[in-house]
Amino acid sequence: MEPPERLAVGDWDDPVNVEQAYDGIERRVLCTDGEVMMVHYTVEESAVFPEHEHDETRQTVYVVKGAVELFGDYQRRLEAGDSFLVGPGVRHGVRGAVEHTELVDTFSPPIEEYAEK
Repeated sequence: MEPPERLAVGDWDDPVNVEQAYDGIERRVLCTDGEVMMVHYTVEESAVFPEHEHDETRQTVYVVKGAVELFGDYQRRLEAGDSFLVGPGVRHGVRGAVEHTELVDTFSPPIEEYAEK
């Protein structure tokens, strides 16, 4: 049975896309509907997602497990259970602070190149 038109379902074993975003950082696009995208990141200790900003995309980040150092326009250590929201034009990046960290991000609008296989 196909999901309804306004429902996007993700499958961990068959995601939209999986790639090494940077050394020690895996990006797994779980689902997207063209308006919102959900992404799971695995970040190893000392791995860096470089400082950047989005022109129009709003991004939320939830730390599922582990810890990261947020840097850019704002610096802070974030641990499991913490979250942040980044609006357009805000410089941000993360560095893995412990052996293994898992993050769940949402992007609206989606970053289309993340979904390309």
